[in-house]
Amino acid sequence: MKGRIAGINEKSNKMIILTENGYTFGIGNVEYMQLDHVITGELRSSGTEILTNITSGDDFVLDIEAYDCSKEIALTLLNAE
Repeated sequence: MKGRIAGINEKSNKMIILTENGYTFGIGNVEYMQLDHVITGELRSSGTEILTNITSGDDFVLDIEAYDCSKEIALTLLNAE
C-alpha cells in the first residue's frame, strides 16, 4: 500500500500518512522525513512495521497506533502531548 506523509511532529517523533483509506498514525524516527514523501508497506496494521520511503530510498520502522483515521482524528493524534 502507498501513502504520502501528511504531517510530522518532530518534537514527539509522530507522523501521519495519507492513504486511500484515510490516515495512518504512527511513532518512529522522523528525523529524515519530509512532507509529501511517498511511503510503501503495510500501512493498515497495528504494531511495528518496516516501511519504505520511496522518495529517499530508505527503510524505516514505524509503530502504527491507528489507521483508516479521519483527518481530524489524525491531526489530534499527531499534536497530542
